[in-house]
Amino acid sequence: MVKRENSPIEPFIRLDMMPSVWCPGCGIGVVVNTFLQTVQRLKFTAGDICLASSGISCTGKIADYLTFKRVDAAKQDVFKAALDFKRKNKGLKVVVFANDNDLLASGADGLIDLCRSGADVVVVYINSYTYQLFTEHRKFNTAPFIRNTKVPELASPFNLPHLAAEYGASYVARWTPLHCRRLSFSIKEAFFHKGVAFIEVISPCLMYFSSEQGPGITLDRMGLYLSRAVIKENEPFGNLDTRNKKEIIIGRFLNG
Repeated sequence: MVKRENSPIEPFIRLDMMPSVWCPGCGIGVVVNTFLQTVQRLKFTAGDICLASSGISCTGKIADYLTFKRVDAAKQDVFKAALDFKRKNKGLKVVVFANDNDLLASGADGLIDLCRSGADVVVVYINSYTYQLFTEHRKFNTAPFIRNTKVPELASPFNLPHLAAEYGASYVARWTPLHCRRLSFSIKEAFFHKGVAFIEVISPCLMYFSSEQGPGITLDRMGLYLSRAVIKENEPFGNLDTRNKKEIIIGRFLNG
């Protein structure tokens, strides 16, 4: 019998929960694997990091599969829960995994307050394009987003790097699952960065991808990232609207 070699990231995974609910080809798995590989290389333990999770949608399930400490934010805004926890546990690395559904459920005020706080919190926002799916197909007459805050022009759900930077995030980057090495480098930088670090990962839900591009296969999806993603370091935030169909601008835009 051949002995199975343990993966270096296995201590961070709840193997009893596998397989996950994520569809084959979904970018969430790539993001989680990249995150765990980065944590392992940095020699962190599961006890060094706390994940804040709302439990909403596929991204909200990430904490269920991992052995890190967690803040269950099922009954409140996930960004507010992360901020409250960080203020009480300054020695822990706090990471929020979120996506469009968190903003649809709670609005963006919690994210804005977190960015304004200057707390050392890492936000990995997996942009599933769910917000665009709902608004473009008119499921909502007016999709909820900002409830109590006036935002400047261009600070919109379609330009989250701009929104985060406008309200005080001091590290802002955007990648796709195909750019996992660059994503890993950004996660490493974010862990040791002072203030809120906001990393967006463009990874459209397979429902959105099928409606826009046809069924296709995972390689087709990755091919679009390769052909349309353009790295532009320090690109002006006004140019980062995700409704730009010509190219996906990625890179590190702010490292204050």
